[in-house]
Amino acid sequence: MKSTLTILLFASLYSSLKCNNVNPLIKLDLTSNSLNTKLFGNETYAPYGAMSGIASINVPAYSNGNDTYISNQSNYFYGVYTGMKWQCVEYARRWLFVRKGCTFDSVVAATDIWTQISIVQQVVGGKCFTLKKQSDGSKTRPTNESLLIYKLGTDMPYGHVSVIVDVLPNSIRVAEQNYDANYWLGNYSREIPYVLLNGSYYINDSYPIYGWISVEDNNQTYPLNQSTIDKITRQNISFPDFVCSKGVLHYCFSVYCYLLFICFTFGLSSMILRPNHA
Repeated sequence: MKSTLTILLFASLYSSLKCNNVNPLIKLDLTSNSLNTKLFGNETYAPYGAMSGIASINVPAYSNGNDTYISNQSNYFYGVYTGMKWQCVEYARRWLFVRKGCTFDSVVAATDIWTQISIVQQVVGGKCFTLKKQSDGSKTRPTNESLLIYKLGTDMPYGHVSVIVDVLPNSIRVAEQNYDANYWLGNYSREIPYVLLNGSYYINDSYPIYGWISVEDNNQTYPLNQSTIDKITRQNISFPDFVCSKGVLHYCFSVYCYLLFICFTFGLSSMILRPNHA
């Protein structure tokens, strides 16, 4: 009887994954961890490295075991660096890589994404896309496939980042790593309510939020596919050269130098043309 039940559970799980069109590029772990997700929901503790859930068809999240644990282990996906196992930033970067073929530059903490990252870049091709930031309390409703950025807090010394994977009439659903160490209930980690107050949208989370960031790609990005993977392999890309960020810095530095030159020239001209009353 037990063996029959086990076979039925595996058959049911396989059928649900097949119906969801899981990308064959992602090797899913059909182990007892996955069964725990199906049977017990998100109240079951997921040990370090266990797959806690899958979002956006084919982006699995892994448990960090404890939100204070720092593995100091780098993760690479198809040879491309995505971050430290299994931190929230690693998931956000890997989600962007799998779903949009893009990544962003290094940050010390998740909260720094809000203040330091303004551009994402395609891993293959190097095309740059700007990020649009909407502060909590924005007139614009939270948008799907945006990054939700948290501020520093007592329980969040590095802040936090989640990916908005669904927007409902009164709540959002997010995917993430290292918020807690539980298995997900469905294809998202948490559902967070939001309210419309005096024409502004506020997300009602337990922790303070900066806002959400969306990629302005004009439908020019696309999910990771075999062709892109082959190019990554041939070009031996492990971490892109962020020409976009360097271009912005170079532009700002050039403008700064130009203004200094104008001020210096104007000041020097004034000194030369000033009449001598001695």
